[in-house]
Amino acid sequence: MAHFLTLTPVDDVLAHIAEYAPLPAQRVPLHEAFSRVLAEPFHAPEDLPGFTRSTMDGFAVRAKDVFGASEGLPALLQYMGECPMGETPAISLEPGQTARIWTGGMLPAGADAVVMLEYAREPGSGLIELTRPVAPGENVITPTEDATKGALLLPAGRKLRSQELGLLAALGQEEVAVYSRPKVAIISTGDEVIPVSETPRPGQVRNVNSATLSALALGCGAEVRRFGLVGDNPALLEQRVAEAFAWADVLLLSGGSSAGQRDHTLAVLQSLPGATLFAHGVAISPGKPLIVYRAGNKALWGLPGHAASALVCAHVFIRPLLHTMQGLAMQDHFALHTMQATLTRPVPSAQGRRDYIRVALSPPAEPGGLMQARPIRGKSGLITTLVQADALVVCHESEEGLRAGQVVPVWLLP
Repeated sequence: MAHFLTLTPVDDVLAHIAEYAPLPAQRVPLHEAFSRVLAEPFHAPEDLPGFTRSTMDGFAVRAKDVFGASEGLPALLQYMGECPMGETPAISLEPGQTARIWTGGMLPAGADAVVMLEYAREPGSGLIELTRPVAPGENVITPTEDATKGALLLPAGRKLRSQELGLLAALGQEEVAVYSRPKVAIISTGDEVIPVSETPRPGQVRNVNSATLSALALGCGAEVRRFGLVGDNPALLEQRVAEAFAWADVLLLSGGSSAGQRDHTLAVLQSLPGATLFAHGVAISPGKPLIVYRAGNKALWGLPGHAASALVCAHVFIRPLLHTMQGLAMQDHFALHTMQATLTRPVPSAQGRRDYIRVALSPPAEPGGLMQARPIRGKSGLITTLVQADALVVCHESEEGLRAGQVVPVWLLP
């Protein structure tokens, strides 16, 4: 268990997140499966496409019949009719014969290639001149070329994009097994925080964090419910947290995570059934006053009140947490959204903490060069610094800063 205000390394928190189990699987209609994560491996239940089909409008042929064909010496073939779309052709090609075929149509028996329509002429008398040779299999898809029955097509843990949904549709899958969406409950705390609809008096701020955290969680595929604003009222906070805990897989409280007389977050989270403190304070900037609890497979987090701090912590920790709960590998979360860029100016950093530096990206200074990453200066309470940012650059605990011209990995913000 972490001690009060002992700063936990970022890597320890990420390792803690990786220990969460994916949520239970559920079957959903295919049209609801976009961006969900496959919960079980998918094997082809049949060959795809299952028949030899044309990829071009043209003429089905036996490749040997058009060997050596050219403009000056075309192959002259007997026209046998048209291959109907969506049906098995009644035509069967013998040597010296051809049939009209459309893109996607089934090749007739005896044919093994298609000559494109632009290389055909109709001189009359039931004949077709073909002015270009083709190899066997040219301009056709074979019965198992897309998929062979029994082959593993999609492993468990694959995020379903439009192309995966197309493959599942092609193989007749009306439903698909995916991991459940994490339920994320969001509570904002603090007497100084007011609803977005109200006009703040001196000393008050609108509820930014509920908007940013909700959007981030929704973008990660979560189901989100806001449990409102709670002032510095321990009894009311305890009630709201208990309600949220009963519903949620992930509970996010913003504000109330710094030390002080009005810090009720620790006590309230500690009172939840099975809750164990993992970290109170993390060696990260911005976002040091971070609280991390766990209760079984439920995650309970106290995020900083400052808008940029809360959102940076959410990008660094909550995004991979929500992805892990949906069966996505954490290394994919970072690796798939990282590119190299050149830092345009130096950035100082204190050793012993991991700095996440907001940067704006611009085109390379020279053709073929790397993107330029310009650090954005600003305090942790400024949401505009993240509006201007395209990515985050990491300065590790052992570094005293980054120098201008240094090539650095940049982690793209969605």
